[in-house]
Amino acid sequence: MDTGQELTQLPPEAMRQRVLQRACAFVAMDHGLLLEWGTDNNVQTTASHGNADRLSTLETVADPLAIGPQWLERSGPDLPCVLLLPLRGADEGCFGTLMLANSVGINAPDNEDIESLQLLATLLAAHLENNRLLEALVVRERTMSELVRQLFTAQEDERKRMAYDLHDGLAQTLAGLHQRLQGFAGRCPELPEPLDADLQAILKLAQHCVGEGRQLISGLRPSVLDDFGLLQAVDKEADRLREAGIAVQWTSRSQARLPSHLEIALFRIAQEGINNVFKHAGASRVELALELSNDNVSLSLEDNGRGFITEKPRNGSSVQKLGLVAMQERASLLGGRLTCFSRLERGTRLRAIVPFTADKATT
Repeated sequence: MDTGQELTQLPPEAMRQRVLQRACAFVAMDHGLLLEWGTDNNVQTTASHGNADRLSTLETVADPLAIGPQWLERSGPDLPCVLLLPLRGADEGCFGTLMLANSVGINAPDNEDIESLQLLATLLAAHLENNRLLEALVVRERTMSELVRQLFTAQEDERKRMAYDLHDGLAQTLAGLHQRLQGFAGRCPELPEPLDADLQAILKLAQHCVGEGRQLISGLRPSVLDDFGLLQAVDKEADRLREAGIAVQWTSRSQARLPSHLEIALFRIAQEGINNVFKHAGASRVELALELSNDNVSLSLEDNGRGFITEKPRNGSSVQKLGLVAMQERASLLGGRLTCFSRLERGTRLRAIVPFTADKATT
């Protein structure tokens, strides 16, 4: 009979049928049936060998509580001899049975043959249970990926709504306030120096609030991303670094427009990376790259900052670690990956690579 290693090379359906046929041939029995119980205890026939009408009488013989092989001799013309071999999982529960039957009466196989058949059934059970666990894991991962995708989608929708609300509400109010203050300052007579200094301070504060509001709106949903694409949006985001005195250099610039979901995800990755440089890196130089090849698009960010130990973030960097996880999740949802390489005092390099066919890009 086949070994366990040979069985693993087969897909589950072929594995079931192979085991059933080889088991029948091993003890010279001309009918066989493989039954499995689902999570709701419904019985499924997953493999069969022999006459279908005769096999239909075997389902009532299956014993879900069986703990070992059973030899049955039945009255009647159809399949008078039946050998039951339970399929038991790691939790010792029976989730199926391998049934061998013969159309004419025969003597029971000897104990050694039955033990060999039970060993084969046990090997089959182990492989089937592994497949079940793998399928459950795949379903769980798909469910988790879908939940994460829905979460990111909800976040983007909420960001967009907040950006529009801020633009039409608070931002307009602040801009109007600043204009009214400017008009007042231009119309009022010359003020004493202390009052004039206070008025100028108020004007600067109002102007600062207007700028902060615009920056907040841009961070929530940068209009440049929708209007001009990923490259310009990331470059504008990098203005935060330039304003802080950090040199920003593009080593590769792809002007191609990507699908909206790709641009949004890659922009958020770049935004988080730039935010980490701004808050944590202490860098003086940052290199950015956006490259489009035949089968993928990559976004890279490298700084010359203080770096960190990738496996164990430094104290106070738990928020940065969460940001890294979020970036990895975004890349993973696109079918890609995000790598992070960092060494103390040697800087950090982030690179997101996601699959994308270049001929689908627009300019």
